[in-house]
Amino acid sequence: MAGPNENDNGYSAPPAEGGQADENASVRFQEPAQDAAEQAAFTAPPAAEPGVPAEVLDAKEEIAAAIQQSVQDQPGPMSAEDLEGAGNVQGVSIGLGDADAGGEPGAPVLTVYVAESATPETVRETVADAMGVRAAGDLPMRVVTSGVIDALANRARVRPAPGGFSVAHFRVTAGTIGCLATGRSSPRNQRLMCLSNNHVIANSNSAQYGDCICQPGPYDGGTCPNDQIAILERFVPIRYGGPTNYVDCATGWCWPDRVRRELGYQTSGGINLFRISSSIAYPAVGQIVGKTGRTTQLRSGRITATNWSGRVNYGTPGWAFFANQVAIEGNFSAGGDSGSSIWTWNAYRNPVGLLFAGGGGVTIANPMPWVASALDINLVT
Repeated sequence: MAGPNENDNGYSAPPAEGGQADENASVRFQEPAQDAAEQAAFTAPPAAEPGVPAEVLDAKEEIAAAIQQSVQDQPGPMSAEDLEGAGNVQGVSIGLGDADAGGEPGAPVLTVYVAESATPETVRETVADAMGVRAAGDLPMRVVTSGVIDALANRARVRPAPGGFSVAHFRVTAGTIGCLATGRSSPRNQRLMCLSNNHVIANSNSAQYGDCICQPGPYDGGTCPNDQIAILERFVPIRYGGPTNYVDCATGWCWPDRVRRELGYQTSGGINLFRISSSIAYPAVGQIVGKTGRTTQLRSGRITATNWSGRVNYGTPGWAFFANQVAIEGNFSAGGDSGSSIWTWNAYRNPVGLLFAGGGGVTIANPMPWVASALDINLVT
């Protein structure tokens, strides 16, 4: 027979059922133990860019540094005037050239992401003159109009809840359950956890261990404790105003009977369920990938960069700078899809990313190996 905090499937339940229904409600959960840290730190390993000419790599890093400095100089909301000149440049990566970029087809080229449409010549002048990256003036360049990159819905209440459906901290609107996970060491290896973004289930650093996570999210009608599936367990803090970020991720400690390993999406005949692999892989340029999320459900897209660096708009908390992220192009995501797992669009379905931002047909994701390392988890899929 299971113990008081264990289920028959072997996973331990959160310390006490209940949650915060409003700002004045008392917290009925146990305080975290000394080894159950509320926050986790993460620093990414150096990026490897084999086959990329040194001048292209140097120009990318110089542009990224200029964007990071602009976030530090102006971390708050931007006006229309702020998006002029250098402010129009939102991110940079090294991708593959096309007919419009110049250079050899398929060769590594500098890819610049802008908020408002501009000609390659104008962007080249902006990068060289306003941002001071003179070396970029003669390099092949691809320009992508992404709009402002915002930190970004299957909306129904489902029990047990699959990945891909609406979820959120009780003070957040709605995001997506990515998948399930467990910790890599005791006692967290006995906790069945849901994976999503910090800004979805940890309220952009403002939540506390034990806070209620509901499915669906409050924007979709979810309330605490009636729709609670988990408590906040761990998150990596987002650093606003200039410091480098690598992941936007968090875990919620679930009641095992309220969640399931499968991912799902809605059809006219009901909910279709499927499994992805628990074997994490590194993303690669050119990969066709898939995701199922709260807003746009099941979609596929193509990875165009694994080294996107740029600014991400978190609204009231401000802007944050992220380095060496995954960029996916195509009609892949929309607001509310944040937290979705991204996996290879083939029979293996290996997880390669965690969706957290996007705009203008460009989706930005954390590399999944970094997410798993930062939160010290293994996926349960």
